Amino acid sequence: MITLNPNKFVAISAISLLSVTSAFALFDRKTTTEDGNAELDLPPYDGIKHAIGVLPVENTSIWRGSIDLVENMTIMLENVLLQSDRFVVVDRSNLNATIGEQDLQNSGRAAQANNVASTGQIRSAKYLAQCQITGVEANESGQSGGVGLGKFRVGLSGGKAQIEMIVKIFDSTTSEVVASQRVVGKAGKRGFSLGFNEPGFNTSIGGFSKTPLGEAAYDTVAQAVVYMAGEFEDYSMDASVVTVTGDGRIVINRGSQYNVGVGQRFQVQELGEVLIDPGTGEVLDRLEGAVTGTIEVTRVTDKVAYCKLVDGVAPQRGDTAIAI
Repeated sequence: MITLNPNKFVAISAISLLSVTSAFALFDRKTTTEDGNAELDLPPYDGIKHAIGVLPVENTSIWRGSIDLVENMTIMLENVLLQSDRFVVVDRSNLNATIGEQDLQNSGRAAQANNVASTGQIRSAKYLAQCQITGVEANESGQSGGVGLGKFRVGLSGGKAQIEMIVKIFDSTTSEVVASQRVVGKAGKRGFSLGFNEPGFNTSIGGFSKTPLGEAAYDTVAQAVVYMAGEFEDYSMDASVVTVTGDGRIVINRGSQYNVGVGQRFQVQELGEVLIDPGTGEVLDRLEGAVTGTIEVTRVTDKVAYCKLVDGVAPQRGDTAIAI
């Protein structure tokens, strides 16, 4: 018969409970915008946000392993862009699933419902971000110690890993590359802050983040976001006039989601002519339309802003409004 020492049993139980509680706290922790900025070494931001479409990360390197590096780094990239509080992130990795649901809704084979899978409402983005993994040096394991939680093991990690990646920003109208940068991430350079709270989040990334390869992936993505944040500081935000009401209110398609606030001013221009190469059909440029006036935001909702005319003439639906 085995006799357990009650004092030792209580002590071991307390330690186990503390370890498991700490581990779950790691996964439940909600990362705030301020935490994200601090982790990225970016100052707090209250400026205009830009809509950016995130394409799935591509692996063009010769590295192949048991870890789905592409899926994990795509999730990381979207999350860190959101944490930076500088972008409105438009997902493109699940676009086919969205379109498929819309097609099903319109096929007559699904129960009809209002405001569900409606066509014509997928949000567009002026810019697209694409990251290509060009080199990987990694040890996929490297964990030692820690607490086991189902498929995960939260603990210390050892080993080395490095990921090289090319970051590209495309103009979605012309597909022209407007900015490009090479970044190299290494294991152990920065801690991983979870903060994935979206429905359907793939929690396997929690275990991945604790490997040397996961640490290098996160550092690579963080550097990519810092680079994009710096690039977009030089870009002006364009909006479009949605309508002009009978009482003179001017509605534009940018609201609080884009950090547009009361008092923000926009210069209104007519929509300029698109210049197309007659030989190749290539879009060369768009002529700047004539400036017709200035408007000022008086009220905002999530997606639109209501403005008043400050000077000039009342705009027309479709005119461009440029933040000033």
